[in-house]
Amino acid sequence: MDQNERYKQWESGDGYDRYITAELQSFRKEAWKKQVTGHFDGQKDLKILDVGTGPGFFACILSEEGQNVTGIDYSAGMIETAKKNAAKLGVQPTLLVMDVNHLAFADETFDAIVTRNVTWTLEHPEDVYRELLRILKPEGILLIYDANWHRHLFDEELGRKVKEREEDYFRKYGKREVVANESPAFLETAPLTRMLRPDWDIKTFRSLGVEPVITEDIGRYVYEEWEKELYAESPLFEICVRKNKTL
Repeated sequence: MDQNERYKQWESGDGYDRYITAELQSFRKEAWKKQVTGHFDGQKDLKILDVGTGPGFFACILSEEGQNVTGIDYSAGMIETAKKNAAKLGVQPTLLVMDVNHLAFADETFDAIVTRNVTWTLEHPEDVYRELLRILKPEGILLIYDANWHRHLFDEELGRKVKEREEDYFRKYGKREVVANESPAFLETAPLTRMLRPDWDIKTFRSLGVEPVITEDIGRYVYEEWEKELYAESPLFEICVRKNKTL
């Protein structure tokens, strides 16, 4: 499966943008600001990279907080949607079409790197983590937000629990929703869908010479009630890595 085929489902930012628009109009906007900027010790005008920016949620809200943000995404459609959202909010992050597997940035460019619900998609996650550390300044911070979105497709008992959550959601809210549903061909190219995380990430970052700090169940701070119910078997986690001066 080539890269264009892998990311075809995200060609357009329209579907995901509906979710992002709802976030921007709810308490989640301020909740995410607090969650992320709490790591910045009150510093402003930091050079921040938002990896897999999608419709630009992190790029926009961190720009609102006075940060110097660059957002990248493989999908040109996502970047166009992000630009529209930035214009609506009156912010001006730099938004670029770029493949995370081929980062066109010099060593030690960014004070911080953030990414949400992206790392599970990676074909070569260890290589990408190494590259993210390369472009991070000494003492810079890498923040990863993700979950075991697809492990229920490989674990029968977990799959049963997720299906129960989906049925409960339907009975309560009157509409069908699934936690995650990708094509088998895509999942074959995304090894982290089979790994227990963040355990895998901890071991990998340690092998790269840094010590990650894990915060479990970030959703308790940034999710609506329906998200807490639907995604309870796949809790969102935060991985915080500070780059060593000597790395």
